[in-house]
Amino acid sequence: MDISLLQRRSDNEWWIAPMGKMRAPAIIYADETLMREMDDKVREQICNVAMLPGIQKAAYAMPDAHWGYGFPIGGVAAFDPDEGGVVSAGGVGFDVSCGVRTLHTGLKVQDIERVKSELADVLFHMIPAGVGSTGKIRLSRSETDAMLTGGARWAIEQGYGWEEDLERIEERGCMAGARPEEVSEHAKKRQEQEMGTLGSGNHYLEVQKVARVYDERIACAYGVQEGDAVLSIHCGSRGLGHQIGTDFLKRMVEAAPGYGLDLPDRELACAPIRSPLGQSYLGAMRAAINCALANRQIITYLARQAFAQVIPQARLTLLYDVSHNTCKEEQHRYCQVVERVKQGLSRWTIFGVNGRVQCPQATLWAHVACCQASNA
Repeated sequence: MDISLLQRRSDNEWWIAPMGKMRAPAIIYADETLMREMDDKVREQICNVAMLPGIQKAAYAMPDAHWGYGFPIGGVAAFDPDEGGVVSAGGVGFDVSCGVRTLHTGLKVQDIERVKSELADVLFHMIPAGVGSTGKIRLSRSETDAMLTGGARWAIEQGYGWEEDLERIEERGCMAGARPEEVSEHAKKRQEQEMGTLGSGNHYLEVQKVARVYDERIACAYGVQEGDAVLSIHCGSRGLGHQIGTDFLKRMVEAAPGYGLDLPDRELACAPIRSPLGQSYLGAMRAAINCALANRQIITYLARQAFAQVIPQARLTLLYDVSHNTCKEEQHRYCQVVERVKQGLSRWTIFGVNGRVQCPQATLWAHVACCQASNA
């Protein structure tokens, strides 16, 4: 990226002042090395985001930002519905609620080393991966709708996990406001045989080593030490989420002229948040969030079975589950906004909406423990 086109505000903060049709500044957070290595498309796309109606404060890009679809990956923006704020299917992304879940195995790396080949084979056998991968779980239409409404909570009610898992999952495993009736029949059909599968692309299930602890207080609160073995799962809403993105992108492109929207990029096709189309998308997108949460919960269940078969003493306690590629209604400084979060930005903050704490209680206590250690 040509950094001469940006204004440097600090070592790691770069501004692009509003120009042309931009309604707010664009801000990129990164050091100079990262900035020079970024694609120029990041600057172009984050400026396009700053042109959308109702944007609040600025359009932001995180240090890992790179060329995406509409939004740069690693981009964040908030929109106020009272000011004509919009929601964009392309901005949220096609793999809705793709995210990362990490579990502590209760083991050290050396406990796994001697059986790692066997463990890898069992995990590969039990958890399907790859383009178009399908699993052994088959959902009826009514079960699909229940899953889209209940998320990980639904999965646990079906026996795929432990109740305490919910205390470590964003939204406690269930996104409110999901409307399965807004999800197309084709999208539901695509998901009927894909629950408990990883998919392809950059999705993975990995047994990992804690190589270094950067903050002892946080590590202590989570019970993590160097040399521990953890399991990380990265996947999302599979075919259902992709179909929702496809369906609504087309509808938003067609509806844009009727809403008086002058799109800087077709990939940022959007609709006013309070419009029927905007509300329809939000309901479908929330259903896709629940699909992703349920999918990662089922994969967790299958992973626990695999570990139990090879290393019976393994525990696989959930540490956290956080999504990206989501859109949420939030309250900030008495201003109701809808915030869109793109892949590459992992949100793990404590925030409230209408007095409701969305941070899982177990994680909140870990945060409090860190603060107490800091004050000791």
